[in-house]
Amino acid sequence: MEIEKYLSAMEKRCSRRKYEDVPINFKYVKQLENSIALYNRKSGLNMKLVIGNGGELFNGFRKSYGLFVGVQNYIAMIGSDDLPDRMEKAGRFGEKIILEATAMGLSTCWVGTSYDKKAAMTLCKGNDTLDCVIAIGYSDKKHSLKERMMEYGMNKQHKTKQALIEAEEPVPEWFLRGMDAVYLAPTARNLRPFVFKYKDGQVTASITMPTETAMIDLGIAKLHFELGAGGGSWEYGNEGHYYFDDKRKESDKQHNTNGA
Repeated sequence: MEIEKYLSAMEKRCSRRKYEDVPINFKYVKQLENSIALYNRKSGLNMKLVIGNGGELFNGFRKSYGLFVGVQNYIAMIGSDDLPDRMEKAGRFGEKIILEATAMGLSTCWVGTSYDKKAAMTLCKGNDTLDCVIAIGYSDKKHSLKERMMEYGMNKQHKTKQALIEAEEPVPEWFLRGMDAVYLAPTARNLRPFVFKYKDGQVTASITMPTETAMIDLGIAKLHFELGAGGGSWEYGNEGHYYFDDKRKESDKQHNTNGA
């Protein structure tokens, strides 16, 4: 999928917690399975798409605390205990799948705790770890009252975009575009536990609040920055560096010359 399509999906994506009893189009199931297989090869993860059995994780108040309704499908974010950067990779590649699903007209939601983890653990083998799941399916265009109430509560916790940036010098336009995309990134409880630093033409991303899912959140945010900035790549890990492509280097060089 081209960067422009990811950016369009980023603008449309929102977390949904109420799903309709409609099977996912078979064509889209195959596309999701193909993406998951590709990203598992690239990352070393063992993500799995489960179709039609979401009820075992979400049905009943004791399983999802009444926060989810009608979930029939999900993606299990699984990886080996000893896989380097497992949680950051889960964030990066899980969000990539979410944006692709959004472009298909599907609804999604990252789910860290509000599900029956014991039931999902049956998908794990050997030294696998299940970090979270992603609910996926179709939702009514109109948000339910419960969804609207949760969105209102989350919005009250918003950090400003400026609070996510640390820079002692003027920043180039591509960095600002990257941060616009970061601001659209979903995070657990909307805490946005990270900061993006720009110094001497270099960008790094760091955790500011060591939450249980901070590295998943960082993986999502790094992907959003990369897409918003127009490409490039990231070094894994807390305080990992962002690497420009050649065009970005020339653009940044020109920016520094003009600002001198």
